[in-house]
Amino acid sequence: MRPSPRLWLILLVATSMLGQFSVNMIRPATTYKVDALGGDAGMVGVVAASYAMIPLVIAMPVGRLIQRMGTLAGLIGGGLCVMAAGAAAIALSPAVWGVVAGSVTLGLGQLVFAIGGQSAVSRAADPAKRDAAFGWFTAGVSAGQMLGPPVAGWIISAPEDVETGIDASILAGGAVALPGALLLFLAMGRMRGTSRRRPGTQPRTTARRDVQRVSTRAILRTPKVGSHIASSAGLLALTDVLVAFLPLLGQRAGLSPSEVGLLLALRGLGSLASRVLLGLLVRRVSREVLLVLSLLLSAVCFAAMPLTTATVVLAGTLMAVGGFFLGLGQPLTMTMVTAAVPEGWSAPALALRLIGNRLGQVVMPAAAGALAGPVGPAAAIWLGAGALLLCGADQLRHLPRGGPDASE
Repeated sequence: MRPSPRLWLILLVATSMLGQFSVNMIRPATTYKVDALGGDAGMVGVVAASYAMIPLVIAMPVGRLIQRMGTLAGLIGGGLCVMAAGAAAIALSPAVWGVVAGSVTLGLGQLVFAIGGQSAVSRAADPAKRDAAFGWFTAGVSAGQMLGPPVAGWIISAPEDVETGIDASILAGGAVALPGALLLFLAMGRMRGTSRRRPGTQPRTTARRDVQRVSTRAILRTPKVGSHIASSAGLLALTDVLVAFLPLLGQRAGLSPSEVGLLLALRGLGSLASRVLLGLLVRRVSREVLLVLSLLLSAVCFAAMPLTTATVVLAGTLMAVGGFFLGLGQPLTMTMVTAAVPEGWSAPALALRLIGNRLGQVVMPAAAGALAGPVGPAAAIWLGAGALLLCGADQLRHLPRGGPDASE
């Protein structure tokens, strides 16, 4: 018996939560691993950037492959397995460059999972309900982002030997991804043997014709798509900077790994709330206005946050409020990109959006690491917030001039 579209979406939300739970246990702990191996803030930036290097190159081919595929469950599950392998490589590495290789592997698995998951949601959801579907999918992401850091911080702090705790946290993060892979492989088995169109599938002949016509240039020439991709990249780059550099900022402020994990969890909680409410919000406010608010208000909150780390309650409040507005942008840009291009271009367009994301994840952490070395980790966060302000100013150009009815 094949799963219904509703059940398939629930499964995708559950696995997105497990995938991000995994990533957000591994990546903050990786910063502590680099520090334990003698790496400085610049090396933290290199490791953070390495997570996005291979995905930057292969995202479009993966997107075209997905557009030609029928059932996506096996590919998405495979991505989770690659993530677990990357975690093992990071934890078992005796040197910083081994951590870099593990981070590359982790990023590759997460890319396959992300493109596959987003494409499956786009296929399964009714176009009129796509905002809500992407909102719930990314709410699963936020739930994982909320749960991962405090669990990682608790595991790191539990043993007397902190280095043992760091490696245990990374390995546990990899293990978290495996139940999601198992669920997807079971779903793939259920989907086989049916000739009807399945959730997360589309006719292969139509997909091949569409992929033959689509190109990166054609997608980028579509009005507003480039701006939406840039906004998505800025939002995710700031998220990465927070994950990579908040542990260093917290160390300087005297915060424990558990307290840093709590701050990151509050950011995830804020994003979870906004994504659950997204379907309601887009019925009252246009997508364009919501995206501008997401960019500008999250930039203000996170620019102020490094000034408040001496007062954990105030820092936590800014993280939660900033997380609320930061969380709106990713599902909005997913919908806005897919809505802007022809239907058959959705997977390559989402892949190109992810290339933009990965470019931001390479450039921003590397630049932030170079800045954090001489200036301090707060400067890394300010750099990310400044990028969001620029993206918000760019999106202001696209606001409808004729009132709410002019929105898409």
